[in-house]
Parts: sequence; C-alpha cells; structure tokens
Amino acid sequence: MISKFVDREKELEVLEREWESAPSFVVLYGRRRVGKTRLLVEFSRGKRVFFHTFMEGTRENQIRMLRKELAEFFNDELFLSFSEWFPLLKYLALKIDQKTAVIFDEFTYAIKGDRKILSALQRAWDHELSKKPVMLVLSGSLLGMMRDEVLSYSSPLYGRRTAGFMLRPLAFKNALKFFEDFSIGLRAYMLVGGVPAYLSIAGRRGSIEGLLREFITPEGFFYDEPYIILSQELRELKLYFSILSAVAEGRTKPGEIAGRAGVEARKLYPYLETLIRLGFLRKELPVVGKATRGLYRINDPLLLTWFTLVYPNRTEIETGILKAEELEECLQRIYSVRFEELSREFLIEVNKAGKLPFRFTKIGRWWRKGEEIDLVALNEREKKALFVEVKWKSLSLREAKGVLRELERKAELVGLEGWGKFYGLVAKQLGGKEGLRDEGYLVWDLRDFERLISFEGEI
Repeated sequence: MISKFVDREKELEVLEREWESAPSFVVLYGRRRVGKTRLLVEFSRGKRVFFHTFMEGTRENQIRMLRKELAEFFNDELFLSFSEWFPLLKYLALKIDQKTAVIFDEFTYAIKGDRKILSALQRAWDHELSKKPVMLVLSGSLLGMMRDEVLSYSSPLYGRRTAGFMLRPLAFKNALKFFEDFSIGLRAYMLVGGVPAYLSIAGRRGSIEGLLREFITPEGFFYDEPYIILSQELRELKLYFSILSAVAEGRTKPGEIAGRAGVEARKLYPYLETLIRLGFLRKELPVVGKATRGLYRINDPLLLTWFTLVYPNRTEIETGILKAEELEECLQRIYSVRFEELSREFLIEVNKAGKLPFRFTKIGRWWRKGEEIDLVALNEREKKALFVEVKWKSLSLREAKGVLRELERKAELVGLEGWGKFYGLVAKQLGGKEGLRDEGYLVWDLRDFERLISFEGEI
C-alpha cells in the first residue's frame, strides 16, 4: 500500500545532510506505518543505495537473504560464502569504493533473530565502515527494542550514530491534505491520527461511514490493527489492555485505573511507565501549579478510537448487533477528547502565525479540586495568560456567553494575580462569533480551522 508523500521536509534535510557528510550513521525509528520506509525511499532517489528490509525469521534465514541481496547488488558471489554477521559486514565494507547509502530497514527484526548482530555491526563500523564513503541507516518500528537495543547506553552501537530521530505522525495541517472534503478529513484525523498509511485508507473510503466500517466489521483493516501493534511491543497483554481500556473510559487517576484493571495501585506504575515510554499513554500535569500525581491519557488516536469503540463492543461487532445509538455515543466520546487535542494543535499554529494578543511559550490543561480548564496558554516572562474552553458542539450566542462567564470564574482560581488575562472558546460552530470578538473574546469554530488549512484570509 503506497500512501501520499506529504510533509517530511525537515527529515529529508537531515538525511541529505548526513549523505553529504558521509561517513555517517543514522538511526531512524517510529511506530508501525508512520512512513519510515517511504521517507527512506524518497531520500534514496538518484543515489547509490543498497536497501535491505529484514523480515521476521531465524538468524540463518536472515543472513541468507541479506547475503543474496548483497551478492546481486555488488555482482559478487563471494558474499554467498559468509554464514556469520561480522565477516559478511566486514566484506560489505571492503566492497564500498564509492559513495553509498546502506539502509537496513526493520532492523529490529534482525535483533530479534540474533542480538549478536549489534556487536558485529559495531565492530564492522569501528574497523572498516566508518573509514568508507558510506551512509549507514538503521530503521525500526519496534520502539522498545530500538530504544533499548540500539539507542541506549548499554547498546554496543552507543556513541556511533551521527544523527537520529523519531519519525512522528503528521500534524493535522498536513494530515488533511489526504482529503478533498474538510469535514471528512477532520473527523478522520480525530479517529485515526496522523499516520500516513491510516490517512490513505480513510481518504480512499471517501466517507466517515466507510472509515467506520474498517473498525466495526471483523474484516475491517482497523479491527485488529491495534492488537497487532500492542502485541509486538508488550507482554502481559491482558493487563495492558485493561489499563488502556480504563483510561479510554475516562479513568485517568492511578487509583481509578488500578481499580478498573484489577491490579494493586502500587504495582501499576511500571506498566504505566512502559506505556508512556512506548508512546501509547501520556502523563499530564497542570500547566500552572504543582501536582504530585498527574493524570493519564491515551496518547495514540487510533488506540483511543479502538479502546472506546471496538474493544468494549467486540461481541456486538462479531454478531452484527452493534446499535446505531451505541456507535454514535462512542463517536461523541472520541470526538470530545480529540477535539480538545486538535484545538491545542490549532492554537499552536495560530500562535506561530502571530495571530494572538501575545506569543505563548507553554500550553496545557489545568485542574484543581474538581475545577478544570481545557487549555491554558502562558507567556511567563510577559505574565500573560490565555484561558480556553473547548466544546465539541454547536453553541448559540447565549450558550457561548455562559461558557465564557464560567471560564472567567474558573480563571480566577488559577492564581495568576497581576497577569494579563485573555479568554477564548473553541466550538464546532459558534453563533454570534463576530460579536463575541468585538467584546474582546478570542473565539473560533471549525470554519476557522478550515481557513487555517486552506490558507484563506485571516484566522
């Protein structure tokens, strides 16, 4: 499946810089289907590149496949005589007599097959490869293994890389380039996030209904995709699934999560830390004030959708009895959570464009003793703050004013005495938007999001 190639200018610049300064050693990692291989293919155009993708398998089979491809690339059957990593990699170095990129894609599968490849590659790099006009690239999707086996201090390869980065999902501005219809694109982005392969599937379906069928039919692409992702990275799947399910239900405090997952609270933290390290969860602290314990939220949009919509309804989906009202209820919960996250992205873009009363340097949520504000943006040097409520609904002028008055009340509880304060509201649709702006409020709805995406006029 080939998806549209969007954005990635900065990443390509890094790769081109490393190519120009060879010998170089680049480590690229990122979640499954985020576009690592496609990025490397785009980078490879017009260059002399040996590109090998490791597959799951035994050490012997992996060496056999690698040496066969090397023999074809260099037109040298002597490669076929090697049965150990180090002699094979050393001979590869000896054969490089002109500028070449050597890309080992899905390198984590090679580590799973035989961890000795790490020390063999380290020896080959130190003794031969680093003296050649070569750009060595290791790419992998198993995040835990890339961090623990390739990037960590204990890795034989530690200190060798000249560049490395995690390839992240697309931000919503670029994600929506996969869609002709803004409304479909916005909702699809909220459901599957910015992973290009997922956006490509959503774009081809042409409607939210078509995309949802990929979740709520056993044959659908997304019906098992999160299970595959998690099972590759984690053991004790039942416990991890229980934790993620609890968080998706809105249980964000450790005690609540532990109670729902059926585990003692004191034993929960290592599991939470693992999920955070892999990017599946995030821990939030109030943007203002101190908090000893944070709140936990699902960090991956696809997992949020799956654990809200699919996981608790597997029986209904398998038997074909999922009711339309239950589906809609799940969607509204997902959209409400994701619209807050999307609004944060939107405000960051507006901030970059200089369209706010001040440039904020920090943004996040605030809560204390049962009170909370969806977004608070701060410039601590200038002592200015923007308080914003986010509502995934259409609001009349009267309703919007009620939300803003309540926001002003809560803002006084934050404790920023003497600061310049501004108040904002983001909603699906706002009545009387211009009148609210005339009163000094900062208000936006989906029409403003669309202007930002299409670069129409002022935000």
